[in-house]
Amino acid sequence: MNTRTCVALYWLVLWPSILCGQEISSPTLYREQSFDVLHYDAMLALDSLPRPVLSTSVCTWQVWWRRDPDTIRFHLRSLSVEQVEYLDGVNAYPAEWYARGTPNDATFHYAVPALPSHRRGDTIVLRITYRGTMTGEPTRNGFSWGGVQQEGSIVYALGVGFYNNYVSATQHWLACYDHPSDKATFRLRFRVPASYVVASNGEELPPTLGAGWQVFTFQSEHPIATYLLTFAALPQSVVTTLRDTTSLPVPIVLYARRSDSLATVRSFRLLPRVVQTYQRLYGPYPFEKVGYVMTQKGAMEHQTMISYPTSLARSGDTVNLVAAHELAHQWFGDCVTPYDFRDAWFNESFATFSESLWREELGGYSAYLDEQQRKINAYLNQYAKPGNPAFEGVLTMYDFDRTPPSSNYPHVIYEKGAAVLGMLRWLMGDSAFFGWCRYLMQRYRFGNISIDSLEQSASAFVSMAGMVPTFFNEWVRGKGWAVLRIEAVRLESPHGWKAVLSVTQVQPDSLGIYTTLPVELSFVGKDTVHRTVILTAREQTIELDSLNAFSTLAVNIGRRVRSLVLLSSNPVVSETAVETEQKPLVIYPSPASERVWIIMTRPLDAPIAIYDARGVLVQTVSQMRATLLPTTDMPAGIYYAVAHTNKQQFMVPFVVVH
Repeated sequence: MNTRTCVALYWLVLWPSILCGQEISSPTLYREQSFDVLHYDAMLALDSLPRPVLSTSVCTWQVWWRRDPDTIRFHLRSLSVEQVEYLDGVNAYPAEWYARGTPNDATFHYAVPALPSHRRGDTIVLRITYRGTMTGEPTRNGFSWGGVQQEGSIVYALGVGFYNNYVSATQHWLACYDHPSDKATFRLRFRVPASYVVASNGEELPPTLGAGWQVFTFQSEHPIATYLLTFAALPQSVVTTLRDTTSLPVPIVLYARRSDSLATVRSFRLLPRVVQTYQRLYGPYPFEKVGYVMTQKGAMEHQTMISYPTSLARSGDTVNLVAAHELAHQWFGDCVTPYDFRDAWFNESFATFSESLWREELGGYSAYLDEQQRKINAYLNQYAKPGNPAFEGVLTMYDFDRTPPSSNYPHVIYEKGAAVLGMLRWLMGDSAFFGWCRYLMQRYRFGNISIDSLEQSASAFVSMAGMVPTFFNEWVRGKGWAVLRIEAVRLESPHGWKAVLSVTQVQPDSLGIYTTLPVELSFVGKDTVHRTVILTAREQTIELDSLNAFSTLAVNIGRRVRSLVLLSSNPVVSETAVETEQKPLVIYPSPASERVWIIMTRPLDAPIAIYDARGVLVQTVSQMRATLLPTTDMPAGIYYAVAHTNKQQFMVPFVVVH
């Protein structure tokens, strides 16, 4: 019996049990596999350009068996597998492969059984040969984004889809384990007609020239998640390559339309400063180059080669928030990558928040606050507002619902995410917050992270026990935003103005209560004063002193923080009450229909007692500085608030009407 016969019998006997014994990771559920891909080495034959067709192409894997060998799995869509082989030096051993599921399944893939000679801890080599027409993600309402796209004579790849159920779309052109949890180094070679150039990830080596063709080679020793791999094949007659090798320690490479080259240079004029800004905040730039390729669709944060919309490059906008957003991904999402797409919020929230930090670099902290407020307004007034054409539902940031009108990348993980990180920045303080960011880039460099690791690591940077877990539960795992009803009494004392506030969270019960909510209150008058408080309960009474005279109250116009809140109505500020030694209690309003303020102007010896006109005790009120007493359940009539101080009794009448 020869070796191949033994292998065939092995597959026949053990393969059914192997198939049942291991589950593949889904886009939103990471499962550790028995194998770990260490390196991809691919030769991609784009001989038929501009047609998006692969002639016979090869992807060779280096794989480490982390557990007892059973099955290697690979993803490939709309392309035909011609051969799978294990390589051992100069020898090649044909392997069987089996389709698992259907192309409609989120986890559709091919399974390859291990050889009987494989052992735990072995590093083995697998070669997959395939060919066919490269495609994009399935079209929805005439829209296809991820996968391989064609724009005239240009063919390019975008690493994720907006509506496909498998999210990662590199499987439309590369035979790979297409899941963000398994990062690997790579060498990619693209054979194209001599009239084409190729843009791709990593370090570019000198091209190899042939008779009517050339091979472009790109490689990197920095591990990459497969959804961050890309290529763009562009005719030399259409595209020019702009290189800057002096502004940064790593080269900047831009692939632009020849007709747009001047506008592109202007649009990216400040790019070196963006890199320097993020390096100061997050740590050193992690990769070997900064690259952008102008494509019809985008933007997409492919590692070191960002796909960027041609229309934006043509604009000449030097602030270029989109370019700044995608650059921030090189730290958040590329260098440090979530285990699965439940944590896509990590990538997009930090990148969108980084747009505001770029504004801060250009225009100071007030520009940062203005940008944060724009994002809050966009989220609350468009994407989370029922009836608006852009409404996507009220979603969580972590593991959000992807059912339409949502998608794989809803705005909740962008605009709301930026607002949430802005609140966390204020709660932690700049030193702790940006220290945490730099720690993430060091501790998880070129690796993966989960929401639990993010939460635990942030907790180590603050002294308030339990604050970070509560914040994550309310704002990242939870959904929605706070809706506040604010009522205020203005008090004039011998030492200036005071305000006693009743703040009630009135959002639907389904959204819960936010107990880690910073809110900046502005007491608006001739000389406006701003004060920041942290709301920790559904109903809260807050006393603030050393204020100037104020007539109205506002939120989110101060100088410190912008919060994800709405007001149920304009805050109500009562008429002035005067503190005197003869009047230890102030009650307002009288008559009252729904609630009445009971305010102590000096310490009392006992709780305040409320009596009706018959002298029957109705209830007692604690010795808080101020209390907002509900009166809706109290019968209409006259009531008396009785207080004791310095062994004296004071009685203040008030009226309840309905």
